[in-house]
Amino acid sequence: MLSRIVTATDFSVDAGNAVRRSALLARLHRIDLELLHVISRSSLDAVREWVREPADFADRLVDDVRSSLQEAAASTGMPASARVELGDVLSEIASNCAQGRILAVGARGLNPLRDAIIGTTAERLVGRCECPILVVRKPPQGDYRNVLAAVDLLEGSENVLATAAAIAPGASMAAVHAYDVPFEGTLQRAGVAPREIDQHRSAAFEKALRAVRSLGTTVGVEPGHFLPVVERSSPARLILEHEHALDADLLVIGKRSRSTVEALLLGSTTRHVLADAGCDVLVVPLASEPALVREPAACAGAAAESRRTRGPLSLPRVCRRGRLERGRVAYETPAIPHHRDCAAALRAQAGCR
Repeated sequence: MLSRIVTATDFSVDAGNAVRRSALLARLHRIDLELLHVISRSSLDAVREWVREPADFADRLVDDVRSSLQEAAASTGMPASARVELGDVLSEIASNCAQGRILAVGARGLNPLRDAIIGTTAERLVGRCECPILVVRKPPQGDYRNVLAAVDLLEGSENVLATAAAIAPGASMAAVHAYDVPFEGTLQRAGVAPREIDQHRSAAFEKALRAVRSLGTTVGVEPGHFLPVVERSSPARLILEHEHALDADLLVIGKRSRSTVEALLLGSTTRHVLADAGCDVLVVPLASEPALVREPAACAGAAAESRRTRGPLSLPRVCRRGRLERGRVAYETPAIPHHRDCAAALRAQAGCR
């Protein structure tokens, strides 16, 4: 059960957008909103060392920050608390990533050069937080209307889609999945007939498409507002292409823990999406070592209940074991279609108009 949105702000333009978006979500779901600003203790100590007169100069800075934060809270037009903390910025923000919360941050801070060299605060928080992180890029223009969820069909994928449906009740939903063909080159070199390989690809495409559709059914997304997208491409590229093509205003993606070496060598789909997406991005933490899912976890009803009551928002927990809820869905080793299906054809197959 989601009870609070914590919005970390550094008073930048993007942080201001995050505050306004958080206020909309808090009002929509009738939950608490808290604004947080963290002052680096080491920086404050340096100010005390450099500026000796007046003696209370550093304390005045803290008071000014506290007043600015209270003004920002008052500007939301709803009850919102304001809190200033001293310490390491990332550690203090990450400590607020408790169960039942969403952390909201702006995509860029006040120091673009620092962001370019060592990454934005949002990018660095993704690997440290255990709650969903909403990275806000654009000024809010109302509730989210077009949501794109990226799913990998591994264990926990239903949590990504369920979170997307819960955070934006009533929005049109698309679920995108990118495949790679395992051992395709080996099959070709082994002399398998091209026609047989094509048949295998087509059958695998239909199976994957059914699996993505079943995810929508499992989490309670209305069929008329759900578009499954299954194509052969690199995940980050496919996600960003359809974010633009579908005019998404929210992109929801899962984040799985990886070793530092693996992340450096192979990169991270989540990191690429955070860096290049043009809309807001909600990052959902998932199990670190997923198994292939054969039966979806029990997440049905969360989105429907949120739509009916517009009360406290329920977010799914990370599922480590699947459980049958509505029918049986088999997610096997991914296989890919030979062709790229366009969004119009997929809309027709999904029954969307």
